[in-house]
Amino acid sequence: MQDVNNVIQGSESAFRADEYAQRIQRTRERLSRAGVDVMIVTGPENIFWLTGQQTPGYYTFQALLLPVEGDPVFVIRQLEYFNFIANTFISDAAIYQDGDNPVDFLVGMLQQRGWLNKRIGLDKRGWFLPIAVYEALQAKLGTIADTAGVIEPLRAVKSAAEVEKIALAARYVDAGM
Repeated sequence: MQDVNNVIQGSESAFRADEYAQRIQRTRERLSRAGVDVMIVTGPENIFWLTGQQTPGYYTFQALLLPVEGDPVFVIRQLEYFNFIANTFISDAAIYQDGDNPVDFLVGMLQQRGWLNKRIGLDKRGWFLPIAVYEALQAKLGTIADTAGVIEPLRAVKSAAEVEKIALAARYVDAGM
């Protein structure tokens, strides 16, 4: 494993920890209204919005396990762990190795946290959810709720921090023109 002792948690994050905490709370409220106890978030755009995690390794399996109650868990490939620490404020990472079956690993995390008997959802329309992964999850978990559209409306309404970043980016564009 990489030495992360010199990496400051969230040091490369686009926003402060409280911004992500608000996003997670608003998402939890929508999940609760939808009757979902735990969401498996696999889309990099939603993972980024909720946690700040961004990676060129989006083609490998990664998932945020977001419970309505309790701490989120990030299932991540070992080679991405360094980026995860620098980009996020999530304290609980479940790290799998190359060669591990990430679906089995994820299901093990759900079991370890006591979430297997909860109503689990995921975005069935996600671009980064291969059919084989979905079918394997369904075979192991049974019925999975569709949480497509839970996060996207939240992302559409910009917070004050997001508006500030957009304005700063626009000033850079103006300066470059």
